[in-house]
Amino acid sequence: MKALLTGMCALTAVAAVWLAVMENVLRHPGYVGRSAIAACIVIQGLSTVGFLMWHGGPLSRTLVQASAAGIAILGAAAVIRITNAPHFEGFVLLIGTALMVQGILTLVVTGMGRTDRVTAA
Repeated sequence: MKALLTGMCALTAVAAVWLAVMENVLRHPGYVGRSAIAACIVIQGLSTVGFLMWHGGPLSRTLVQASAAGIAILGAAAVIRITNAPHFEGFVLLIGTALMVQGILTLVVTGMGRTDRVTAA
């Protein structure tokens, strides 16, 4: 499951970089905020992979889990918003779903509150 989580982190990080680049090229109103959110998604993925590689301590586990919950909520909000929007954007549905999967998978792999070790899978 660690390999799957690492792959999900890479997928969402690449998608977030793509979104940030597109936001900065197109410069629609509010693009700075959306670029900042994309940067946070990249940072969350990198911190998760770093935690998995170096088996961080309880504080880093808590930070990774909190950020995982945040991106899962962000992904769910994006999916709900796009399914109710008058103009459907398929990429939002895909990236939102990927964020939810990554967030939940991170919580499962890191043990959801375990402070002794990373769950081996």
